[in-house]
Amino acid sequence: MKGAAAGTPGEVRLIDFPEPELQDGDVILAPLACGICTTDVKLVQKGSKEIGYALGHEIAGEIVAVSPGSGPAGGWQIGQRVVAAPYLPCGTCFYCMRNLPTLCVHLFDTYPIPGGLAEQVKIPCDLASRGLLEIPAGLSAEAACLAEPFGCVIQGLEACRVQAGDSVLVVGDGPMGLMAAAVARAWGASPVVVAGMLPHRLKTAGEHYADAVVDVCDRDLLRETKALTGGRGMDAVIVAVSSGEALAGGIACVRPGGAVNAFAGVSEGTTIPLDIRKLHYQQIILTGSFGVAPRHMARALELLASGALDPEPLITARFPFTASGEAVAYAANRTGLKAVVVFQEQT
Repeated sequence: MKGAAAGTPGEVRLIDFPEPELQDGDVILAPLACGICTTDVKLVQKGSKEIGYALGHEIAGEIVAVSPGSGPAGGWQIGQRVVAAPYLPCGTCFYCMRNLPTLCVHLFDTYPIPGGLAEQVKIPCDLASRGLLEIPAGLSAEAACLAEPFGCVIQGLEACRVQAGDSVLVVGDGPMGLMAAAVARAWGASPVVVAGMLPHRLKTAGEHYADAVVDVCDRDLLRETKALTGGRGMDAVIVAVSSGEALAGGIACVRPGGAVNAFAGVSEGTTIPLDIRKLHYQQIILTGSFGVAPRHMARALELLASGALDPEPLITARFPFTASGEAVAYAANRTGLKAVVVFQEQT
């Protein structure tokens, strides 16, 4: 079977992978849709000499094969539409027992094989049992595949303890930033503010997900957020830009007692200046968040199915599986927002 993999730097290759073989408890999916993530872009830009996996981890698919004992009580059935978690917390380690699932010491032991951008995907037994979620009726596969990135921002917002009525600033106008704004608004946060540098993305944010947008190229973010909150500052700040400077700017905008989440990954060794006196006396909460657990994805599916989240403005390009390379290039060029690879619907 074919799968899309990173080749030489900047290249996506359609190569042959072994046909998946069922073992006890496994499930095999035929992907229906797979979102393209910044991780895919980075893998392609870096390149790979040894190709052992396919790109893609935002997977929505249809079950085409099951083995006995697969899934929850009653088992999975051929024809069911599901989304798959990209990895699985063990549930029993030190961190899992303290409700910190993405710090699990076994987090990456189980994953979809060979990856989401393949003609078929094997979901190993444990992942099929605890990390496979049925897509609600009426929700498209293209929308459902976004449960993974929406789940990521749900974890970040939970870390900031966001609740209805809170003011939320999202620093970053990329897909993840707009998803964070969308979830915050769905939870009743107000005002929701998105700060960024790309006019077409800020336009989408302002039309669909935010109460206010700030183009930091020509407006002062601190002044704008103070004005929107009566001089107090934001209750919560999500920094969805891979930049120490952006994180420092986000910290400047939070109110005393507020929370800041370092959501975007940065290069190793990235540091920022930090006013420890301000941190102490203003009792600011600094958090980080990484990745997603199945429960976050389940919550995302509920929001999508209820209509509280509208993903359609985020999906600005769709590509067939054979054009997976074009999908990654589109995401890398930041010409739109979210690229989704769409597979032929199963019959």
